[in-house]
Amino acid sequence: MDYYIMADKDNWSDIRSELVTEMKENNKKNWTLSIPAQVMKKEDYYILPVSEQAVKDEKFLAILDKYDIKVEKFTWCKIRFLYSDGPRTYWIPEEDAIKIKNEMEQNENIFSVQLSYLFP
Repeated sequence: MDYYIMADKDNWSDIRSELVTEMKENNKKNWTLSIPAQVMKKEDYYILPVSEQAVKDEKFLAILDKYDIKVEKFTWCKIRFLYSDGPRTYWIPEEDAIKIKNEMEQNENIFSVQLSYLFP
């Protein structure tokens, strides 16, 4: 299972600063899922995927408590289709993949949708 935190735009700068400072000072580079951290923005919120190690770390949780932020669970979902080159066919036609992506992005529970191609 993967985890994320969500912070409103008014507090994001302060929260990010505290997390970065604590990570640097205490060599906690495993708090985020990627370096640099993959931050997503949805409406007035910033969403940061975090590691399982972070959600078990007392200092990390103390920072979240200070800003009344909760850790939430999420699942990665990828839409993959075979790239068409001439007579080859798609697993999912590109037009359908784009349609699915656009529909999923309208769902408030989905933060990011990315298409990836499978090359033969």
